[in-house]
Amino acid sequence: MKYIVYAMAATFFLASCSKDNDETGGGNGGGGETGGVTDVTPVTSDLTVNLTTDKACYRPGETVSFTADVLPAGAKVRYRTLNQVISEQAAAGSSWTWTVPATDFTGYLADVYRTKEDGTEYAKNELMTFNDGAFAGSLKWYPEGADKSSFVAYYPYTSAGVPTSFTVHADQSAKYGISDFMAASKSEVLPSANSISMVFKHMLTKMVINVTNETHLDISSVVLKGAVPTANIDLATMKVTASESAAAVNITTQQVTKNTTYRAIVVPQTVAFTLAVTTSDNKTLTQRLASTTLVQGGQYSVNVRVLSDDIIVTLSGEIENWTEEGEIGADNTVPFEEHLDENYFLYDEVKYNTVTLANGTIWMAEPLCYLPKGYTPSSDPTADSHIWYPYEIVDGATTALTDNASVKELGYLYDMEAALGKTITESNYNTFEGAQGICPKGWHIPTRIEYFNLVGKTTADADGKTPDNSQDALFYDSGYDGAKIQSLIDAGLNYKFSGTRMMANFTATPSYQKTVISSATSTKTEWYNKPALNHYMTSTAYKPVYNTSNVLTNIQFFGLMSTFTSARYPEGRLSLSYISMKSGQQLRCVRDKAAE
Repeated sequence: MKYIVYAMAATFFLASCSKDNDETGGGNGGGGETGGVTDVTPVTSDLTVNLTTDKACYRPGETVSFTADVLPAGAKVRYRTLNQVISEQAAAGSSWTWTVPATDFTGYLADVYRTKEDGTEYAKNELMTFNDGAFAGSLKWYPEGADKSSFVAYYPYTSAGVPTSFTVHADQSAKYGISDFMAASKSEVLPSANSISMVFKHMLTKMVINVTNETHLDISSVVLKGAVPTANIDLATMKVTASESAAAVNITTQQVTKNTTYRAIVVPQTVAFTLAVTTSDNKTLTQRLASTTLVQGGQYSVNVRVLSDDIIVTLSGEIENWTEEGEIGADNTVPFEEHLDENYFLYDEVKYNTVTLANGTIWMAEPLCYLPKGYTPSSDPTADSHIWYPYEIVDGATTALTDNASVKELGYLYDMEAALGKTITESNYNTFEGAQGICPKGWHIPTRIEYFNLVGKTTADADGKTPDNSQDALFYDSGYDGAKIQSLIDAGLNYKFSGTRMMANFTATPSYQKTVISSATSTKTEWYNKPALNHYMTSTAYKPVYNTSNVLTNIQFFGLMSTFTSARYPEGRLSLSYISMKSGQQLRCVRDKAAE
């Protein structure tokens, strides 16, 4: 990485009269987990130099005279073009000359600097190697001084000098890591025996492609077409821009998990990629993505569903470590027809019955079984698939119900991110109330208050508050302090016992909830052996949960919960409680009032 000078006194630019300085330097990384310091520039007051020359322009091979008002002992002069050192010399006295090389169309910099008494330079594009959480190398830094310094470092290292441009590799199947250009800076640093902590930032953009392969073939490659591969690098400002002169290329992604996950580093730019997926039979399927302005340091997710003769791109993805910037997808419209006069709608070619309740609200009369493109439901509740099959309980064991009839009757179990189509974080968790999510246009995921207006019972919100009009709820039963399940069935809501994929917090082991309705808890014999604990999703957040170290361990949302006890709720009570966003729940959509 560049040089570190103890005292940078003066930098003088010599410009050719024939042509302006050509700053087209570059480099694309060297390989290996190495990085280093580009500059350590102590801020000193004893080395301030006023430097002049006898001419503003020069001719190739011409002698240039320099004059300084004062130079401290040990001062040197280095002449360079960009990061290439042409020559250097000791600065004797207050004036000296230098013969410019015969090469035309080139500009030069003259650096006046000082070294230690033994002649050691304090840095010179110093190579550093990262190991066991720290960088190691031969970097020398004046330990006796009390002057503050500024450090700049970059990765990957290149022996050519500090890069002013960087090109990602077109084939990242094996060169993903050295395409990830990173940089760090630290200012106001005093000499110390302790390590200097430097936080490296991703300077480019990360693309994650999540693949759902619905063919019998393996994925041979995933390629992003149409990307400008070269970035202009300004380490002084820690900014990058796409090179206007670089031609677009095709970037082959790195396989993270075979047939499932792929990734690539690209230069921040405004681009409409074409995604190309090649299968093991050498058949390539392509789809153009939406135009997106990629942000420096951002990560973008793309979900792609691979069919025999097509690929379908959708939104999805969890974002970690990089800055969340969203998802990229194709504009795929889901077919939807409303026939409310006949109490049904068609959504993605599936018919759903609807019901208009006495309070005027219009609800789905059966569970949603819509599968967003790019998702594959799982029969394994421990899988982080975001969508799971419903299940049955036999002799204390759960079995996923994967047949079409069961899915149509009971619906899928969705976590909050699959239902909302968004990544949920501690900064946005409370912004989704009333969101459409995966419901059809004009419909939305019910809110807490919409379910409360039906059942009249809820736990308090994060502020300790509850609505005070429970007696006005449509199905409220004072004896149950909530609603009886049968009252919703009688009203046409067609309550279904789909169960719950329970996950108590982010680190808990998830499972299908196994408690069954039985003679010990209920008088409703027709419900025996069905799941006793069922949750219907709402879009209303409860609160995030942190451990004693202030680490986020859960984000909770309200849900409509069933309860069975022989003493108090033998017919099953419905009330609102909270549940982790990672749990799997049944979803009923409710129609927007504005759409009526």
